[in-house]
Order: sequence, then structure tokens, then C-alpha cells
Amino acid sequence: MRTLSRRAFVKSLAAASLAGLAPLSLPGGCRAASGRKLNILFIMSDQHSARALGCCGNREVRTPNLDRLAAGGVLCQQAFCQTAQCVPSRYSIFTGRYARSHGTYSNGQGQNPQEQTVAELFKKAGYATATIGKHHMVMDQTTQDHGFDVVFAGADGRFAQRGEFLPFEEVHPGRSNVGKSAVGNDEHPAGIITTKALEFLRGHRDQPFVLWYSFSGPHTPICPSSPWADMYQPEELTLPPNLDVIDKEIPQIDGLLTKSGQFSEKQWWHRRTLAYYYGLVSQIDHNIGRVLTELDNLGLSDHTLVVYTADHGEMMAEHGAWTKGRSCYEGTIRVPMILRWPGALSAGKRIDELVCLIDLLPTLLEAAGQPIPANVQGASLLPLIRGQNKQWRDTVFSEIGNSTRDTCIAVRRRRHKYVLFRDQGQT
Repeated sequence: MRTLSRRAFVKSLAAASLAGLAPLSLPGGCRAASGRKLNILFIMSDQHSARALGCCGNREVRTPNLDRLAAGGVLCQQAFCQTAQCVPSRYSIFTGRYARSHGTYSNGQGQNPQEQTVAELFKKAGYATATIGKHHMVMDQTTQDHGFDVVFAGADGRFAQRGEFLPFEEVHPGRSNVGKSAVGNDEHPAGIITTKALEFLRGHRDQPFVLWYSFSGPHTPICPSSPWADMYQPEELTLPPNLDVIDKEIPQIDGLLTKSGQFSEKQWWHRRTLAYYYGLVSQIDHNIGRVLTELDNLGLSDHTLVVYTADHGEMMAEHGAWTKGRSCYEGTIRVPMILRWPGALSAGKRIDELVCLIDLLPTLLEAAGQPIPANVQGASLLPLIRGQNKQWRDTVFSEIGNSTRDTCIAVRRRRHKYVLFRDQGQT
């Protein structure tokens, strides 16, 4: 029997994962009983741990609206991002392609204008498109909309500059802002973008739309408004069992404990940070509830496919870390994923197969009866959810870093994960 080297092994698994599955598409357009085209509401948070959801088994965090969404739709319990960094992950969602294919590897890096995005593809089909909230991507100074008709990302930038929603008290002085926001929900970024999303829905109730509705939290700064900032008592919260498990074999590429630093009185600070993190998750959940209720009020729910996910995860005190590091730990690469399409997808269904963020674009296109470009590397989830695909992938691929050095590459199977750290100087 031939023995593979470590490098050959990871290359073979990665190649299998990158190959993915052949995208499928339905003939003709998928329309509701009314005959109108299917709407798309894509809701995304930044750095939301899959563990911080009631529907995923967390009995401490309160997420009634996301739980309701999952009860009425499909919960993908093993969903993974293709890179645990905001911009490249978002562009992978927009294009259905891996970072090494679309070329954006890190935040602050521009995108290839030759790539087709979700907005451009749906605009060709006559959809009104909008991105409201954290967009976080630029191509150049003149082309920053990635094909969307309506772009509203001002709340994040304005508040980051003026600091008005940041707390009076900081849990981690000099590092990350964590504490109670100085403003209420209406003036908080989560509330502001929700108000804009509601305006868009009301103004486009009579035409097909694709709305990308994206929160800047629970990414740092972790600053929920009242009453959510006071909703959780630190001493009552459960810390992860691997809090003190530090793997010294893992290279500290760009720092594992990014943005949050080391804590004095560690247990207390972890619990306090967790209380604010849960608070911000619950505030986001409240605002998602506002939008879901408006869909009901406008009579749009039955012909709107709603997706909820995050661009990447959050360590949330696992291994003594917060935010995200270049480690490919489960906390950073596993993400929440919920899909609701009344009458087309079974309510309350749970999927345990390995799924990817790059699967979302082909899923949306197939659901809307639109062709899937040949270069899309994800696979539509619809056959899997409906039990029509018996040969789903057994491997997912994720990486963080850049194309040549300081990169962490992970190949994940159902029971095992292989991680390769490639630092400067390696080929």
C-alpha cells in the first residue's frame, strides 16, 4: 500500500472538496401560487457562533425569532465557511466560489470585477436588489456596489468614526470595546439597518427583490443596547469545557487571541464578555423579528425564501480566545445556517450533512429558477434538503490567510479534521 505524505494527503482531500458537486438547476422559474417570482431575503450576521442559538441547543441565549425561523424552515447543523475572515467569506457567498478562485484572500483587498455576484445575476432576471448593513467590500473607488441597486452601509462607518454607540465602560481597556451601548436600539447600527430594511420591503412589496440585510454584530465592538445589555447575568452563564485547553502545537499565526487579549481574573471576564455577546445576539434577533413580522404584514412570507447565516464564527471563550484567529478551530469555521421557504421546504427539518457557504448562491438561483453559472463551485442545497441527493459531499474545505504564506488550511469530514499550517517561507 502506498503511503501518502502529509502534504499529498491534504492536497488530495482539498482537491476532492474543491471539486464539489455538479450544480443543479430546475427548468423554468419557481413561482408562488400567485404566479409572482420568488423573493430572496438574505440575513447575515458578522461573527455569530453556531453555538449561540437556542435552536442549536443553547438553553441560555434567547433567540426566539431565529428559533421561529428554524421551526418554520430547515436548520443546517454542520455548516462551514470557506474562510473565517469577513471580506473573503462574503465574496465567496456573493460568487459561490472559493477565495483561491475569486482571488480575495483578506480584508482590505479589492475584488475582481470579472466575477459575477448574486446581485448581478438576479438583476439580469428582473429583480430589484439591495444591500443594507455591513457590506465591507470594495473593488475600487468608483465601483463599490457589486451590482446592487440600493446600497446602505452608512451606519457602520458613521458609528465607527464617531463612536456614539460605544460603551461608557470597557471590559477590555485598550483592546476591544465590550459593554453597554450609550444609545437605544433605534440609534444602534442593528436598529438603523433594520429600519432601512423595512423601508425597502414596503417600497418593493409589488416587485421581486433580493435583499441582503447584514448586521455588523455580534462582531466586536460587543455593545448591545438596553435592555439586552442587562439581559444576562455573567455568573449564571456556562463557559465552554475547552476554555483552558491550549494546543501549544498550533502556530500563533497573526495571534490566536486576536482583539481580545489575555484576561486578568479570567473566568469572570470571560463570563462578562459572554453576557454582552449574548446580549448583542439577542438584540440582533429582536431586529430580525421586526423584519419577519413585516414580511407577514405585507403578505410576502409565503413567496419569500429567507436565509440566515454568518460570514464566520466566533471563538466565544473556546481555548481561552475571543473573536477569530488563524487556527481553523470549529468555533471560527462553523456557522449557523437556516433556510425557510414555506410550502417548498419542510418545516422543522434538520440537516446533518456537511454544507458550505458557497452552496447558498446556487441554492438561491435554483430556487428562483435561474441558471447557475458553470464556474460556481458550490452545490444547490435543495436536492439535499428534499432527500433527492443520496451522494452528498463527505468533505468541506476552509482556509484563512493568503495565497502563498501565513495560511491555515482545514479539510473537514464528519468525524475528523486535518489542518495544515503554512507559514512564511514554506511552499
